Amino acid sequence: MPRPRIPLISRHNALVAALEIMDSEGLEALSIRRLAAALGVNGASLYHHFASKEEILAGTVEIALAEAHDGREPSGTWREWLPENARNLRRTLLAHPALLPVVAGLRMHDLGPRLLKAPAGRLLDEGVPVAVVVPLLDALAAFVISSSIHETVVETRDDQLAALAEQDPPLARALTDRGLGAGQIFDLVVTCILDAIESAVEQQRARWTPMNPRGRRRATG
Repeated sequence: MPRPRIPLISRHNALVAALEIMDSEGLEALSIRRLAAALGVNGASLYHHFASKEEILAGTVEIALAEAHDGREPSGTWREWLPENARNLRRTLLAHPALLPVVAGLRMHDLGPRLLKAPAGRLLDEGVPVAVVVPLLDALAAFVISSSIHETVVETRDDQLAALAEQDPPLARALTDRGLGAGQIFDLVVTCILDAIESAVEQQRARWTPMNPRGRRRATG
């Protein structure tokens, strides 16, 4: 049967439906057949928009990233808007935990322009040396993903505290009486990453400052 001239479904609606299935039933529940049933179409209709299930999964990440950034232009310096970007991404991943294995399995450049292109351009506009832009974004993305994965297992771990208290009371007490919450630890580590990168930025700038005729670096600013 030939494809209809007007698609029965849109790519966006299919991805939204796929994300809803993953949110409510888990990553394993998503299949071409399951998604087609949710949309009320034949599975073959999905191949008008997607070459494979993997492409659908990558598309759900796009939808989630759009949700994380909400189309708003960040304000302030890179030391202010970059941590906020990281918090938004973490918040989105925690809201869609089934996406975590998908995001963790993607390479950085597969995560799309919403995660890399816009912030990279803005970092360069603010004078951050090009050599540290990708390492900075890479480090933050890796930490956001690992932090989100860790937080999704905390609830399960806490359910085991009663049994652990009998086997290892000191460890059980340490887990119960944590002085910092996951959000506080996240902000502290993000600050440490930015401090380290900012230090590297200053070192890069110092090395790139032009020499005066006597072989000494000219003052900048």
